[in-house]
Amino acid sequence: MATIENPANMDDAEHYRRESLGAFAHEIRTPLTSIKMVMELARRQAQDGQLVLDEELADMLRTSVEDLQSLADDLQETSRLERGRLTLATGPCDLGTAIAAAQELLEGHPELAVESEGTVEGPWDAPRLVRAIAGFTQSANRLGDGSGLVGLEWEAGSEGIVLKFRSGEPGGDPRAIGADAGFSFFRSRQLVLAMGGSVHSARAERYAAFTVALPLQATGGGARG
Repeated sequence: MATIENPANMDDAEHYRRESLGAFAHEIRTPLTSIKMVMELARRQAQDGQLVLDEELADMLRTSVEDLQSLADDLQETSRLERGRLTLATGPCDLGTAIAAAQELLEGHPELAVESEGTVEGPWDAPRLVRAIAGFTQSANRLGDGSGLVGLEWEAGSEGIVLKFRSGEPGGDPRAIGADAGFSFFRSRQLVLAMGGSVHSARAERYAAFTVALPLQATGGGARG
C-alpha cells in the first residue's frame, strides 16, 4: 500500500516520538495530582497517626491508581509495538463491528458519527483496531472544534481501506500535531503502523483530520513476539 505523505513534513518518526513523550508526561500528572490530594485530605483526617480514607477518598484513590496503570500499560504497548516486540492478531476483523465497539467504548464522549454504509473484513487485530478508532476520535475532537461530534467516513479500494476522521472545517494556516493531541493519538498511530497501515494528519485552527489507511491483505510483516 502506498504511504500517505504529509506535505508539511510533520509525520516523521522523531517528531511523533518527542510529542508522544510530552503527551504522556502531561497526562500522567492528572492521576498523580489526584493521589497527592487524596493523601493530603487523608492526612488531615488522620487519627492516632493513621491516615483515614472514607469511601469517597478511597474511590478517588482507586480510580487514580487505575488511570496510572492504564497509562503505564499504554506506554509499554506503544514501546513494544515500535520495537517490533508485540504479536498482533491478523483477523479476520469486521470494520463495522469494530466501529460499533469503538462507539460503545466512547459512550458518546465524543460522539462518533459514521457517514459511510456497509462494512468490510480485513487482517486487523480487532481489539486494538477498536482502541485505535476510539483514540483517533478523541484526539480529533480535542484538536478540532471541540463540539463533541467527530465525523467518520471510509472507503475500500483494491489494496486497502481508508478511514477519515474529521472535526471542524478546514481553513487557516496548517499546524503541527503536538502533545496536545493526547497520548491516545500516538498510541493509535503506532497500532495502525504495526498493522501495516499509515496515518496522515491535517490540522488548523479548530480543525483536525486524520486519514488512516489499512491493508486488506496481510502484509507478512508486523510485530513479532
